Amino acid sequence: MKSSIQLFIAIAVLLAAATVTAQVYKWVDKDGRVQYSDIPPPPDAKSEPKKVDTRPAAGAANVPAKAPLADATKGAAKDAKSNAKDAPSDKPKTLTDLNKESEKRRADALDADKKAGEQAKMDKADQDRCREATRYFRDLETGRPISTTDDLGERKVLDDSARAAELAKARNIMKESCK
Repeated sequence: MKSSIQLFIAIAVLLAAATVTAQVYKWVDKDGRVQYSDIPPPPDAKSEPKKVDTRPAAGAANVPAKAPLADATKGAAKDAKSNAKDAPSDKPKTLTDLNKESEKRRADALDADKKAGEQAKMDKADQDRCREATRYFRDLETGRPISTTDDLGERKVLDDSARAAELAKARNIMKESCK
């Protein structure tokens, strides 16, 4: 009974926390600056109430978004774009820019993970080849008779020249794979 009550309370708290939103007001003050606040603006100010989700996005940095410029002309916008390409900007980045950067980082991380996985597979294959070549090399060095199967499926015992050729092959494989 006690654990079910605790479970109910925990679920209620989690659901309440998931739906947290806040009222945010945007207005222009007497100096012409745009203000944002959770406190209602003075009665003489022109304002717009907005609902804002206060939960941070998963893995998102706490970076303010840049407000769009209302008075920008086409010429000023072109100058700003050309300057932005040439020199780093001191202005905060827009949400679109942040999303693009986040997607690029995510894609780069996926590519790096994929390459690391492929490299790990290649390393494992090299280790297996090294182990097999080393074992085969040791078997060849013992001098015991070694038999192979030819194309027709018949068993054939290696003579000295074939053994020397197989030793050279095993050495080359060990040189390439055993690092």
